[in-house]
Amino acid sequence: MRQVCLVVALMAGIAGAAPAQLAIQQPTEKLLVLPLTAASADSATSIALSDAIRERIAALAKYKVLVITKAKLCEALTASGFPCDGLLDDQQARQLARFLQVQAYITGSLTRSGSTLTAKVRVIDIASAGLAASFTVNNGNPGTVAALAETIAQRLNTIIRAGEQARECTQSRQRGQFARALSSAQKALVIDPTSAGAWLCIATVYEAMRMPPDSIIAASERALKGDPLNSTALENIARNWQQKGDTLKAVDAFIRQLEGDPRNTSRRMGIVQLLRQMKEFQRAVDLLDAGLALTPADQQMLEMKTRICIEGSLWKCAVQGLTAQLQHDSALAKDSTFLNTAIGAAQSAPDTQALLRFTGVAVRQFPNSIRFLKARGGAFETAGMIDSALIIEKKTLALEGGSDVSLSLLIAKTIVDHVVYDTALARQKTQAKDSLGLRALQQAFAERVVEARPYLHPGLVSTDTTQRLTAAVIMLTGGSKIAQAAAYDRAYIWLDTLLQVIAPRSPTDTVGPRHQVRVNASFWFGLSSVASINQAYQAMTKLKPADRQRCDKAKAIFDRLARAKGALTLGRRVHPPTADQMLGFVAQYEKPRQQVIDAFKCRNF
Repeated sequence: MRQVCLVVALMAGIAGAAPAQLAIQQPTEKLLVLPLTAASADSATSIALSDAIRERIAALAKYKVLVITKAKLCEALTASGFPCDGLLDDQQARQLARFLQVQAYITGSLTRSGSTLTAKVRVIDIASAGLAASFTVNNGNPGTVAALAETIAQRLNTIIRAGEQARECTQSRQRGQFARALSSAQKALVIDPTSAGAWLCIATVYEAMRMPPDSIIAASERALKGDPLNSTALENIARNWQQKGDTLKAVDAFIRQLEGDPRNTSRRMGIVQLLRQMKEFQRAVDLLDAGLALTPADQQMLEMKTRICIEGSLWKCAVQGLTAQLQHDSALAKDSTFLNTAIGAAQSAPDTQALLRFTGVAVRQFPNSIRFLKARGGAFETAGMIDSALIIEKKTLALEGGSDVSLSLLIAKTIVDHVVYDTALARQKTQAKDSLGLRALQQAFAERVVEARPYLHPGLVSTDTTQRLTAAVIMLTGGSKIAQAAAYDRAYIWLDTLLQVIAPRSPTDTVGPRHQVRVNASFWFGLSSVASINQAYQAMTKLKPADRQRCDKAKAIFDRLARAKGALTLGRRVHPPTADQMLGFVAQYEKPRQQVIDAFKCRNF
């Protein structure tokens, strides 16, 4: 009887203990499953896949993690103004995860190739739950959404199981129990050899044990096997490379870290500053360009890009940055310092269109600014808009009261350099024997060159030898152009003036740039003098005895021939065949000299 009572009592005790044994602690880690981003045609498939993953992982990891239900997810989304099955970008996904107070959330992308679906899944751990991971799977066989969801859920279950041991590692490390922490990490790695959470815990244990940076880097690199964009692992790697003094490898790690969170502007700017200090200007610009592709109007990045481009002499890049700044901040159009910088960058690039754009803004805002007007004229000339350039340059000179010798010479040079003789039309008139039309064409061309004369004068009389030489060179160019257009009578007058300006200062003045100008001018002067003398020479031979000045007129002709001879002799090196031909003509003209003296009854001259 006592034995029966004892059995009954034991059974009662067992029955009373059973509920306590069966009471299993609810998981504290929360997991959010979001639809993977996909093309619009596959959005429904992505939503169906996320629903299937959510249901399957909730069953597989029932006692390990609390999966946010579809109903709760929809409630949160609709409260924020999103549709229940909406696809979120990275920033929105992170905000939702924090709102729901989860330790990790699942995101990624879904792509289709024929009948094959490929999912790139990333578990983002935002609370050190040991769940960080990335992996890629496809639907395989039988090739259905359900099969793909099962594969993903099984992999997630492995990550969750390993994460439990990774958290044990973290807790032991926080208590200073390093051996126990490493043991828990090893247990996690038995479950999942690529567990990012386990390797990160090992890295922190190594750091706490003051192990060398190489050990911490190695553990953190292994964490990347399970989660290639893990921010914590990459931060560890970067900082420890910095500790070792290898800034380049540290920057590489920081950039990889940024790839996982591309909208983190403060991190991007920090890396850019490091690259700037290393004078890796192009890499810094590339990094800023990637950020500006996400937020084009970010003034902080735009200003930094411009500063770095200028500092690194990356002028095309500087122009791009300055252009973008101006587009996004209209107030800069009234900032003369900004406009000066922009114009300088466009000139250095060189970028003609940008120069036209920036100088256009500058003269609209500052219409009487000499500096901006000069830049505007230069922009027009660079763009081949010569008439516009001359209008601006003449306006600028007038505003300065004609006192700017350099600008005056620039106007003269612009006129001379860009006046073009129509050789095709001249050939047509020659072939048609239209001598009047040809002469009109030649004279019109000469007139266009002569327009430069008043702008040359300040340079020719300047006290600055450089400006005088510049004026002489421009005048030589103009004279040679007139001579080449066969307007010899006009060229003769023009070049005669030039030779007077650059006449030798002494018998020894036979070297240097002035002499070189003199040599070239002498050639063209001699050619023009001989080629245009015939009419005057013939008129001289027909002078009547009644003309009391005929001896003086004859002497002037032969003096001109003598001067032409001397000029051609000096300038012969320019083109010997032409000079010799002209000298032959001079000899023929001079041959009857004595006969003229005798016929005119002149004293010898």
